[in-house]
Amino acid sequence: MKKLFLFGLILLSSILIFTGCINSGDFKDPDLEVPSISVTSSSIVDGKLLTATAAARKPNDPIGLNQSPALSWEAVEGASYYTLCLFDEDANWLHWFVTDITATSIEQGAYTAPSQYIGPYPPQSGGKHTYRIEVFAIKKQPNDTIGKLDGQNSYAGLVNHLNQVGGHSDNIIARGHLTATYENGDYNVIPK
Repeated sequence: MKKLFLFGLILLSSILIFTGCINSGDFKDPDLEVPSISVTSSSIVDGKLLTATAAARKPNDPIGLNQSPALSWEAVEGASYYTLCLFDEDANWLHWFVTDITATSIEQGAYTAPSQYIGPYPPQSGGKHTYRIEVFAIKKQPNDTIGKLDGQNSYAGLVNHLNQVGGHSDNIIARGHLTATYENGDYNVIPK
């Protein structure tokens, strides 16, 4: 009886841990009280990310060219750089983090190296995931690595670290974002 109870407890714990990995539900966006900027993207069609932005990775490898999405945003006075971020809100997973942009737009596919961009690849049974694409206008570029492209990052931690560059908590001077969804097998979104 004890073994059966212990087995049930282990099974329940495993299920809770596994479902927590698929949908952590702990996405938190820190309120920085900075102005909002407009961000647009031709890589989002009907609220979904284009399949070209998805990663071609096994085992969750529907289709994808692993191209970063096209983005445009308004210029911010006082910004020396812009930081771009793609974060899976459902899996707590960082897919894109670039801190040295000086232009106010990038073309689709500007980033394809796995060290800079790994497109969405939710698990087959993971359902629809929501991806936050964010642009931060910053005063100074970080001189250290903020986070790796994986699930070991806290979004709030990344934002707060980016805001603390130079020892002050005012490095981010404006921000804007878009959200889009992607689900394993989203073949109906065709790249232009």
